[in-house]
Amino acid sequence: MKENKLYIVLTPFFPSKNSHVGSYIFDQVQALNKYSDFEIKVIKTVSIFSFETDYIYNNIQVHIFKVLDFPFFILPGFFNKINGLRFNKFICNNKLNMNFIHGHVCYPSSYLINKIKLKNNTVKTIIQHHGIDVLQTLNCRYKFLRNLQSSKLINRSIKELNLIDLNISVSKRVQKALNNYKNYQANSEYVLYNGVDTTKFFNMPQPFKSNKYIIGCIANFIKIKDHINLIKAVESLVNDGFNNLELRLIGTGETFNLCFEYVKRNSLENHVFFEKEQPHDQINKFYNNINLFVLPSYYEASACVLMEAWATNTPIISIHNQGISELIPENEKEYLLADAKSYTSLKEKILGEYKKKREFKFNQKYDIKNTISDFLKLPFFKS
Repeated sequence: MKENKLYIVLTPFFPSKNSHVGSYIFDQVQALNKYSDFEIKVIKTVSIFSFETDYIYNNIQVHIFKVLDFPFFILPGFFNKINGLRFNKFICNNKLNMNFIHGHVCYPSSYLINKIKLKNNTVKTIIQHHGIDVLQTLNCRYKFLRNLQSSKLINRSIKELNLIDLNISVSKRVQKALNNYKNYQANSEYVLYNGVDTTKFFNMPQPFKSNKYIIGCIANFIKIKDHINLIKAVESLVNDGFNNLELRLIGTGETFNLCFEYVKRNSLENHVFFEKEQPHDQINKFYNNINLFVLPSYYEASACVLMEAWATNTPIISIHNQGISELIPENEKEYLLADAKSYTSLKEKILGEYKKKREFKFNQKYDIKNTISDFLKLPFFKS
């Protein structure tokens, strides 16, 4: 009996019993497992200082590989040679005789993957890019060091990516950001949109109708997510007499206190609610209990939360020229895409959807079973 080919997923993000981070990668792994004949195994990269150990998550074995690095993304790749030797030994010790290795984000995945390729050039290599800052030049905590190491990081990362067999981007916007680097010369490229697992995210008939019009947003509280302008848009609508509006915000982060204090200072407690993060498998109920999902982020590669909300037939509002704008039908863009950093534009789009009180039918093309099935049909996997 012929053994299935081994497909390794190498990622710094993967959920565990204590964290939901990387749930979208878990969905992709499940889809790869379901719609291919590959044997799928996951390697999660963590800091050398991490106490995390191997674990099983929903029947998926997750191996932990600890990367030697300075903290806070200072001089990433400085220990690349040592990490490469350690990673090859790790692969050997775990008897991972792979045919494909699919890494997520440039560093450290592409650096480690290329060390495997040096040992075994028959392995087919993939890197998937999830952010607009594709080379992670903004990751370092300290601005002075970011500027100091940026040029070297870019040059080194481009060299690593040029060795990869297939570079995947989660949107055309991400792919464009990658191709803006003049020395980048990909062997092969593909845009793989973040498909939605429609067995988890789907429309649920509601047992009763509420007289409230509820807007939802799930996002980390950081500057680029622009929660404050969403709050101001709702405030302006309430001041115009739309007193049945509610805004439900799920997330944590550095701008949380700014938003919380703004709500308190402007007496919006009856209209804006801050909620705790919820397990990924319980978010479907949240999407079905709102009338509109809004993500005002102005630096967004391809937000999974927008796709998940859309899968429940909930209307979604985002910002022009973000990853999701590539998927919004042309005849809907004027209604569902607002201007960046503009609460007046958000207000206009929200008011438009408020008046329609409609469902926004999901395009099944972006069901993960279809996006992954199309991906697996690439000639890359045939030879």
